[in-house]
Amino acid sequence: MIFFIIWLLLVGYAVFLAPGGEADPVLSNIFSGNFGEIDPLVFAVFNSLGLFPMVFLTLLLLNDRQKWPAWPFALLSFVVGAFSLLLYFAFGDRKAERRLRTPGWLVRFLSSRFWLILLMVSWAANSLTLLQGFSLTAYREAFFESGLVSVMTVDWFVLWGLSVYAVHRFYPEARLKIFAWIPIIGPVIVLFINKKRLTL
Repeated sequence: MIFFIIWLLLVGYAVFLAPGGEADPVLSNIFSGNFGEIDPLVFAVFNSLGLFPMVFLTLLLLNDRQKWPAWPFALLSFVVGAFSLLLYFAFGDRKAERRLRTPGWLVRFLSSRFWLILLMVSWAANSLTLLQGFSLTAYREAFFESGLVSVMTVDWFVLWGLSVYAVHRFYPEARLKIFAWIPIIGPVIVLFINKKRLTL
């Protein structure tokens, strides 16, 4: 029920409370390719909303034994982020006595060192954006001027919380789960450290 309540709050915020008018300055810069006009922190958070779904795709497909199939929600998260994942955890994540839905070849790929390292490298590459210098003041201004920045920021924090929950939900016996609290890369590190111990 808590996930559904969070979903309702997230939808309510996006529809009724998020700031910004008809002309979203950040969205306009993205569509026009003026990335230099976007604060590096805003750009890094925007890009991370493409990395989070990759992490959830890995976590959910490696544990797709629940009442509802996880893959539609994992794929949809690339478009709507936490809006789809919250519904899955609210209603679909119910224990069911069934075999893993994910094909064996895909399980091997998603649990491979190659894929996990690729996720880490992608996170590191996105983090390098911040070396250009960023301004918390500029981010705060963008938050109150841009509906995109406002909603994606809230979405980012929800995805972060869900990723920590997913690690503890699916891998209760994993070592060093404290790393799961590191945004985006943390769950990947937990999988990498426990690769030989976890039954994937």
